[in-house]
Amino acid sequence: MLPYVLLLVAAGYGWAHWDRALFVHRVGALLGVMVAWSGLHVATLWLNADFDQDEGEVLFGKSVPVPKGIAVWSYATLLASTGIAFYCGFWAGVSMAICAALAVAYSHPRLAWKAHAWGGPLVNVLGYGLLTPMAGFSVVEVPLNPRTVVVWLAAALGVLGTYFAAQAFQAEDDRARGYRTLVATHGPRVALQAARLCIVAGLVIGCGLAAIGWLPRVALVALPLIVWIDLGFQGWMRLPNGGDERAARTQTQRLLVSGLLTFALVFADYWMHMGRNQPVAGLATLAGHPEDRPMLSPLEMWRWEKANGRRLKTP
Repeated sequence: MLPYVLLLVAAGYGWAHWDRALFVHRVGALLGVMVAWSGLHVATLWLNADFDQDEGEVLFGKSVPVPKGIAVWSYATLLASTGIAFYCGFWAGVSMAICAALAVAYSHPRLAWKAHAWGGPLVNVLGYGLLTPMAGFSVVEVPLNPRTVVVWLAAALGVLGTYFAAQAFQAEDDRARGYRTLVATHGPRVALQAARLCIVAGLVIGCGLAAIGWLPRVALVALPLIVWIDLGFQGWMRLPNGGDERAARTQTQRLLVSGLLTFALVFADYWMHMGRNQPVAGLATLAGHPEDRPMLSPLEMWRWEKANGRRLKTP
């Protein structure tokens, strides 16, 4: 799952550039943050394996015995990752420190937040949904604005939804361990219903932002795709015992196709504006305030900054 985690980091980094129509900025810091988050993810999985001592099937790979002393290596990796993140930027370091604390709370035997109905969702929505993209965003060194906050909250709902969807296969295992997760107490159908509500709500918010002009209106093409995704969840919920890998794979493909199609149209909108020498990306939207910046493409903006020895004003 590491590529998905790094994609969240890259999403925060890319969003900062899109929102301000910036040329590529601080790539080295981004790579450092990705190294730090790789360590965080690995250490999180090690702590989880040490706590569960799970010998069941593994979705990506094969089941192996949990090495003794793996928890020590986990804590050392979390410390090292926090140091790397602080080297890349203060807010990246703060985000990492909070994520490291959440990882410990999730899997430490005395806390075991993962075994509670509220603990697991809280860790995932804060750690993966908000703080991980925040780390990528922070290295670009642009301030937060209302659009960024709303978009992140909508995206975090989607991340929370994937967490509930992943529980659909874990009902028996969680009950055997004595966990009080949503799937253990209410069954796979309720877990999938929670996933459906979170993901669809996040997509509806995104379309609402496009309708009012905070996102490119071409993104409204996602409206019929939301219906397609919702129908996929309804079909999955009708399967007994939370379905199987085929159902999860089919729904994942629907989400992937919908996302790629929407992003492709947004990029087409970007190139259309740039070809006309109009404000591009986030500056081409109602929330972009293009009067704060010259009407230049990102590459031309970078050349202007280099020639004038200062950065352009950002909204």
